[in-house]
Amino acid sequence: MAELQSVWGWQPALYLFLGGLGAGAFITAVVLYFFDKKNNEKTICFATWAATISLIVGLLLLLSELTNPLRGMLLWQSFSNGSSWMTFGAWAVFAAVIVFGLMALLSTRKLVVAATKKWKKFSKVRSQARNVLAALGIVLGVVVAAYTGVLLMSAPGVPLWNTLLLPCLFAVSALDTGVALVEIIAVTVERKQVGPRKASKAHRLLKRFVVVLVLVELVVLFVFLNTMLSGSSDNAAVAATGALSADLLMWGTLAPFFWGLVVACGLVLPLVAAIVGLAARSKSSDSLAVVGASGALLGGCALRFLVLMAGLHADVVANAVATLIH
Repeated sequence: MAELQSVWGWQPALYLFLGGLGAGAFITAVVLYFFDKKNNEKTICFATWAATISLIVGLLLLLSELTNPLRGMLLWQSFSNGSSWMTFGAWAVFAAVIVFGLMALLSTRKLVVAATKKWKKFSKVRSQARNVLAALGIVLGVVVAAYTGVLLMSAPGVPLWNTLLLPCLFAVSALDTGVALVEIIAVTVERKQVGPRKASKAHRLLKRFVVVLVLVELVVLFVFLNTMLSGSSDNAAVAATGALSADLLMWGTLAPFFWGLVVACGLVLPLVAAIVGLAARSKSSDSLAVVGASGALLGGCALRFLVLMAGLHADVVANAVATLIH
């Protein structure tokens, strides 16, 4: 039985989840902003704050994993090592926190009312600033969502991680979990703010996103695991290790969690909830949407933990095989 990866602990796993969740939630909030900001203002406010907080907490968790957390701050010391994925990603996340935070502040009604009283032109400036922040935030959100996978991909000697399919998988999952979080926020706070007809437009849009994103994620996940199982690498040790990692997820020690949490709870449940909700066209589907969204959040978090745990190092597996042979 292969020993699970243990170098990367629970803090990086939660960072990978929270970083992607924050990016996905912000992108979803921006879509609602351009779709119908007037009737979704409260959802946009809560979603942008949730995105900002998720990103900050994730970063703190990642730094706490370091032997000397203060040394991790050196990543933001300068741009001198701009070719490093770690440095590039650190600056992208830092910029995202600033943009997300400013968007959240400008979406907070009490702050807007107070600022408008002191500066009459604030309303016009706020509108222009939010448009710019929304556009910048979408770009940064996509970068941060993909970077959570790039961070793992850059770790040498782990075939399950050393593929461009991993950033693709994490990016789609980030959008999926982001939509799920905004769905929960929308159902919770929007009912009392707008009428049923207006509220349903945003809710139905989110449900359509869920259907598309879940189907895309299922395809990417299938290709990702199939690529590992097929052992496409020319290096025998690398191919064997990738296949063993995928086997751990699909049929081995981690299989019950993979099929139960990631596939059934994180993908199938949200997909069924969204399809039923679109067909029902009633308020009762909101409760089902929350159930599906909760499943998506649980499955997205489990995906990061399981991918980390299944990340076997090629040299370790090769040495173990060599020992058994001799």
